[in-house]
Amino acid sequence: MPEAVAKPKIVKGDTVVLRRGRDKGKRGTVKHVFPKDGTATVEGLNVVKRHSKQGTDGAKSAGIFEKEAPIPLSALMVIDPKTNLPTRTRRVRKDNGDVVRVSVRSGEDLFVPTKGR
Repeated sequence: MPEAVAKPKIVKGDTVVLRRGRDKGKRGTVKHVFPKDGTATVEGLNVVKRHSKQGTDGAKSAGIFEKEAPIPLSALMVIDPKTNLPTRTRRVRKDNGDVVRVSVRSGEDLFVPTKGR
C-alpha cells in the first residue's frame, strides 16, 4: 500500500523565502510543488546548469542551460502578504464549510488554489 502524502502548506503562486543553503534569504515565487517528493521549484532559486547534446535531426539544441532544481519544502517559508515577513500557515474551516489557509503571524487569509487544469 502506498504511503499517505500530507497536503503541503506551500502552494503554487506563493511567495517564499529560502531558510538555508546557498541562496539563503532570497525570495521567489513557487512554480511547481511535488507533494510526493516533498519538494518545490521556485523561480530564481537553486538555479543549476545542465549540459545537453544535440538531438537527432536537430530536435534538441545543444548547449548549457540554466534551470531551477527542486528545493525541499522544509527549507521554504511563506511570506505574509500583510507584514512582508516569513510566517507559518494554518488551515482553518470557516462557518460555511470552506477551508482557508491563514497566516499564523497576522491572521490574514492566504491565497488558496482551486483545483483545475
